[in-house]
Amino acid sequence: MGATGAGQPTMEAVLATEGLTKSFSGLVALSQVSVAIRPGEILGIIGPNGAGKTTLFNVVTGALPATAGEVRYQGRRITGLPVHQIARMGIARTFQNIRLFREMSIVENVMVGRHSRGRAGLMGALLRAPGVRREEASLRMRALVYLDMVGLADRADRRAGSLTTGQQRLLEIARALASEPKVVLLDEPAAGLNTKETESLAGFIAQMPRELVSAVALIEHDMRLVMDVSHRVVVIDRGRKIAEGTSTEVQRNPEVIAAYLGEDFLAQEKGRAPESGGGTE
Repeated sequence: MGATGAGQPTMEAVLATEGLTKSFSGLVALSQVSVAIRPGEILGIIGPNGAGKTTLFNVVTGALPATAGEVRYQGRRITGLPVHQIARMGIARTFQNIRLFREMSIVENVMVGRHSRGRAGLMGALLRAPGVRREEASLRMRALVYLDMVGLADRADRRAGSLTTGQQRLLEIARALASEPKVVLLDEPAAGLNTKETESLAGFIAQMPRELVSAVALIEHDMRLVMDVSHRVVVIDRGRKIAEGTSTEVQRNPEVIAAYLGEDFLAQEKGRAPESGGGTE
């Protein structure tokens, strides 16, 4: 695994930012960031803490307004649209700080994500309005499919708050996928996972663009995971995009080494056999 240009998607971007800038009271969190995610692609986004990575996701999904620049989805400008409209269009995300309904069951959390595709709506489901029970049963069955994908189906009726941190992150992924998005944005999905769970997650992420979604953007501090599954990697530092390329190209970029990776990581990667540099193909 790893990220080479071989087999890299070359189609028009499904999601792109152009000159995206976000300022907070004079503090520039993003500065002229242009990023494109192509169909069939996993795009890794790395950089130091506070670099602006999560802010990028927040602006793309409508949680924060852009100060300048634009976001385009399937060729359409979506800058400034509300969160719920962007989600219904087909962009889903997970969060760096886990956001679950901890007192609800695990399967109910996934059903919340699924309700954007249902007719009754979230409020009708929560109030158990007349006429929605059949739809609820169908939603539950479909939610169990997504839980099975992340290995949580056997815990479906337990309280979401009973899960470990790593399991809660997997639940967030299942909930995001339940909305049947075309693009999924994963914000540090491996945080809190052990080595075995991380390896399993890597395999699952690699399959997403082939079987579940059109494209994936991945923010992650686990460099082995990012380098192994990403077709391309974008590096952000202090709100600026400082590098973009295959994992091999990025690892050898002097500015990236100085700003984030460090010489120790480079030495470790040189010791890997075979040398990484390919995608998951």
